[in-house]
Amino acid sequence: MQTETKPEPIVRCFEPTARFRTMTKIANVFMRPLLRSSAGKGIHELALLCFEGRCSGKRYEVPVEYHELKGEPLVLTASAWKRNLRGGADVELVHKGRRIQMRAELIEDPDEVARIYEALIDQIGIEKAKATKIGVEVIGDRMPTHQQIRGSIAGRRAAVRLLPR
Repeated sequence: MQTETKPEPIVRCFEPTARFRTMTKIANVFMRPLLRSSAGKGIHELALLCFEGRCSGKRYEVPVEYHELKGEPLVLTASAWKRNLRGGADVELVHKGRRIQMRAELIEDPDEVARIYEALIDQIGIEKAKATKIGVEVIGDRMPTHQQIRGSIAGRRAAVRLLPR
């Protein structure tokens, strides 16, 4: 009798198309005021991250996917705006109708980002990780290895840990 082995899980980094980026820009125009309003209290999976550019001083208000890992707010991103948070930055997080002054810590080290993804996938479960937009796509029914996650996100994805000020 031959035992059937399950295929190795596959992890792919989500790569947005030009159309997806255009649709996101349009949607963000509507999401910014919505997240700031009282209606934003009912939107748990999104937040508004507000900060100033490091060099330009330009004010950014970025709708982001909101996650919590061990009770700490966390944002996962591949967007260029993340560079403004290198070395730490004061930010305002608008989540569930509340404005919270925080300190953002950008994490770009591939091993550390992979550990964060592992912990988040472990926390929400494989099935939810498949359906949730966390920036990676998990194909298969087993937990991917650290090396598989690292290989898919290295140089593409970063994490922003949000700490109280």
